[in-house]
Amino acid sequence: MDINTTFWFFERIQEDNLCMLYSGNFSDEITNKLIELSEYNINNIDALSKMKKKASFLMAECFQNIVRHGEKYKEVPSDGFFLTKNWGGVYYITSGNLIEKQKIKNLKNQLEKVNSLSKEELKILYREVLENSEISEKGGAGLGLIEMARKSGQKLDYLFENKNDNFSYFYNQILLKSDIDELNKIVSDFPLTDSISYHKKMVEENIMLIHKGDFSQDSIFPVLKIIEENLHKEFKDSSQKKKIFHILVELLQNISRHCYKIGDKKEGIFLIGNSDTNFVINTGNLIENKNIKKFKVLLDEINSLNQKEKRNLYLSKLRDRNLPANGGAGIGLIDIARRIISPLNYHFHPIDNQKSFFTINVIA
Repeated sequence: MDINTTFWFFERIQEDNLCMLYSGNFSDEITNKLIELSEYNINNIDALSKMKKKASFLMAECFQNIVRHGEKYKEVPSDGFFLTKNWGGVYYITSGNLIEKQKIKNLKNQLEKVNSLSKEELKILYREVLENSEISEKGGAGLGLIEMARKSGQKLDYLFENKNDNFSYFYNQILLKSDIDELNKIVSDFPLTDSISYHKKMVEENIMLIHKGDFSQDSIFPVLKIIEENLHKEFKDSSQKKKIFHILVELLQNISRHCYKIGDKKEGIFLIGNSDTNFVINTGNLIENKNIKKFKVLLDEINSLNQKEKRNLYLSKLRDRNLPANGGAGIGLIDIARRIISPLNYHFHPIDNQKSFFTINVIA
């Protein structure tokens, strides 16, 4: 994962109140944690909190579709995709999973039928399917699709993206707003094709998780809890898991301490991805231009030291009882640097006369 990827995503989702993307293997445990994180985000936005139950239900349906219907073959990468975002008062839920091409025709027929029906007709169809159709172990008969249409109050937006001669990705996007009548008048400024481009970028750069939101101190802990509980799925070595988690904690706290504050929010973005046998963590946030020089001096100083010198600098800072409350001494960055072999890779991307986008890239 390249350091510039952080700004690539931030530039496209910077107007979002929140945005989360996940690409990888799905299980019931992982999906429960992703729903938990999404619910936490929803609860912190007043306009969305009243539709929390509906959003949670629709997310669960999307996850079940990925877990139950996503084809898994050794010769074909079968990672699922999930995205939630809040933009312009609308909450978006997008999912994607791999399916065999021979199954597309039947799925299209189900989607077209669901999209052709009114709310009352969908209710009748749901009862008919529930009473008369055989439901396979994969939860077939299109019940999930019918429920998505019923709960969202709109037509299902979907696309099939070619993977190879035998497989395609099935993508589905749902829009939610508390006022359904108002939602029906909206022409989405976030088309499904944008979600697909995000997924392709994540697959291309081996990115597992992206989260953009408020990184004020109180907002960090739910995110960290969910990540910590899922890291064991990726690592057999508990020491490596602890190191990566510790580095992530320091990077997120760095955002909380030093980012450019917008109102009461401290917005930032982090990305977690794979690189051969290592994990790559990127974080990014806006920073005041007047603070860039001191950060450059600190980072360049850290990168000029060997591992022993980094350790000694860290211990000397730790012994200093006069550390600023906002972490201005950079002890977190020093701590990160002493835990990794490669230098701290960083970049400042100018935004305007007042602020820039500050990115850190760490290989752990």
